[in-house]
Amino acid sequence: MLVAPSDADQAVPFLCQRIQKLLRRTRATRPDKRVLVALAGVPGSGKTTVATAVLAALVTEYGIKQVQVVPMDGFHYSNAVLATFADPAWAVHRRGAPFTFDADAFVKLIARLQSMPVTAADEPEIIIRAPSFDHARKDPVPNDIAISSRTELVIIEGNYTLLDQPPWNKIAQLVDDKYNPLSHPATASVFSPPPPLIPPANVFRRWFVDSPAKVVRQRLIDRHLRAGIETTEEAAARRAEENDIPNGLLILSHLVEPDVRICN
Repeated sequence: MLVAPSDADQAVPFLCQRIQKLLRRTRATRPDKRVLVALAGVPGSGKTTVATAVLAALVTEYGIKQVQVVPMDGFHYSNAVLATFADPAWAVHRRGAPFTFDADAFVKLIARLQSMPVTAADEPEIIIRAPSFDHARKDPVPNDIAISSRTELVIIEGNYTLLDQPPWNKIAQLVDDKYNPLSHPATASVFSPPPPLIPPANVFRRWFVDSPAKVVRQRLIDRHLRAGIETTEEAAARRAEENDIPNGLLILSHLVEPDVRICN
């Protein structure tokens, strides 16, 4: 496992340079293959900050234009759906826990991104739609994110993208691509040697953002106050301790081994 530099000014180039190598290799071997990266972390670890910084640097400094971040947040169940749960009050209180997301729909989207070929500029463009999350309304917005078939790299960002529990654990399998794309196992003889592993620079698709527990707790408190979810620091701390922090502990105890750990 690689560990990114703890200094953000060094961590972003570290990540971008490896993405650049991965894209070059993919373009040379399977130009129609989309690269998927799963970016996970506990609530308050700074996943969105990392994803935003990497996306901006890839576009402006590395000239990689066909790249997009797709967040998990849009797959929150709406408040209307939570109201149909056996215990609606508990579902709303625990909003953000794995069971309050439409995980099957999220995995289905990733599977489609994985299987759909990248199309060139002179080929017909296909648009896939994904939901976003409106923090003011505190509900998802259906079909708000457009993902072009010309997009070469998608960073899939969310708490549970590396959770080793079904159906979330399918995500790590969908983004993983450890075997050489030039090999053709379907036509190989039973006496053929196994396909060679791609060099480590290309096994770079599972990222985990790590932060000290005290830092995470304070970020969560500040977030709840800033969003107007709670009006006092005491209430914000209680919400973090009763919901966000237990969700984070679940992630840490059931984590698919990441390829890269990012200290934030």
